[in-house]
Amino acid sequence: MAPFNKPKHKGKALVAGASAGIFEICCTYPIEYCKTAMQLSTSNTSVQSIVKSTYQTNGLSGFYRGLPSMVYFAAPKASIRFASFEFCSGLLTSPECEDPYGLGKARGFVAGLGAGTMEAIFVTTPQETIKVRLINDAFRTSGQKPKYNSFSHGVSTIVNEYGFAGIYKGLFPTIIKVATAQGTRFGVFNVIPVENRNTPIKAALSGAFAGGVSVILFQGIDVVKSRMQGLDAHKYKSTLHCVKEMLRNEGPLAFYKGVTPRLTRVCCEVGITMSLYGEIVKLLDTVWKTDP
Repeated sequence: MAPFNKPKHKGKALVAGASAGIFEICCTYPIEYCKTAMQLSTSNTSVQSIVKSTYQTNGLSGFYRGLPSMVYFAAPKASIRFASFEFCSGLLTSPECEDPYGLGKARGFVAGLGAGTMEAIFVTTPQETIKVRLINDAFRTSGQKPKYNSFSHGVSTIVNEYGFAGIYKGLFPTIIKVATAQGTRFGVFNVIPVENRNTPIKAALSGAFAGGVSVILFQGIDVVKSRMQGLDAHKYKSTLHCVKEMLRNEGPLAFYKGVTPRLTRVCCEVGITMSLYGEIVKLLDTVWKTDP
């Protein structure tokens, strides 16, 4: 059995990817909130202090600050991710390949790089910019009136202040982060023997492992991306300048801020999407006949 139950129809890849993406983010967003708040802090902030402060100020709903930006973009992000991966893998696949999914070890990584790049350019950068600024606003103005009243107000305010380019803050580090993350996740996932990823549970565990590897390798890029997209982004002239400032003022450990919640969230994210994606494709195959 192939690990993904690879769809032949691109429409099925879009629907399955979108459905898996929306379900996943609704389950894991509070972890994402804590991770982002830790990355934006220039002091030693713990998960416990963020949870306590957020709950005391805004209750349980506070942990979902910025969620709309993730939900609204979840469908197109996951759709582009999996559809781009299917497209790139198709370009790299030879008919005689013995891999049930049609990819060799290196080709899985390359296809993931392509998928991540498309995802970052078209969806992830504006999504992350809006999310990071909403979380930064809520956490930094704890006990005060927030700058952004809602998702729509936040978007309109950002665009009014900075133009359309305002929602594309941190484009370069986002492309690097997403491309390397997806390349690593798809690459590692496809290196795992097929017999160890041919059921939903095995696929979830394999996906979680692949996600964990990507976090350990590229956590620093994610922290830099968050800083470049936050309310204090004006302090940094470029990605390189941001790296230098963090290293000079906070030391090398700053690049691993939020690693524990991010590791938890990414393992859950990739595990859920990798397993659920294949199951949704199977369901679609029973109700959506696309073969001639």
